[in-house]
Amino acid sequence: MSEKSSFIKKHAKTSEEIKKDIQQMEKAKEQYTQDVSALEANLKSFNEALDPLVNPANDEVLCWIRRPSQSEWEQLVPPELMKYRELETIPAEVLAKYTDQQFEMMAKLIEKPKHDAKWWKEHANLIFQELFQIHLIDVYRKLGIAVENF
Repeated sequence: MSEKSSFIKKHAKTSEEIKKDIQQMEKAKEQYTQDVSALEANLKSFNEALDPLVNPANDEVLCWIRRPSQSEWEQLVPPELMKYRELETIPAEVLAKYTDQQFEMMAKLIEKPKHDAKWWKEHANLIFQELFQIHLIDVYRKLGIAVENF
């Protein structure tokens, strides 16, 4: 018996079973809203979710970070930096142009506590900056999105 016919035989359903399956699918759809305003609110809420940035030394939350949209990510990461695979490969003169870029990202994405880029530059030490970078890269990796330097 061919693979195809054995599959069909194994999964064959009567017309009554098919009708019952369709009714169950329709009933399942009724439990979810199709109201556009409710869907928009749900989508907005989902996209505004905040993630904690946790201190690995003591598991205390340091801040809450908003996930950037794709458009926002593209605006935050200068195209000139996207061609470099590793931070170490970025020429010093190129890196110097974007010294404050990470603090701008912090100001835009860290929602709690909310501060401007100047405040983050004055108060964020190198370890916090690295934790921030790791957090953003990890969010994208979990989503299966390849992320280069920012």
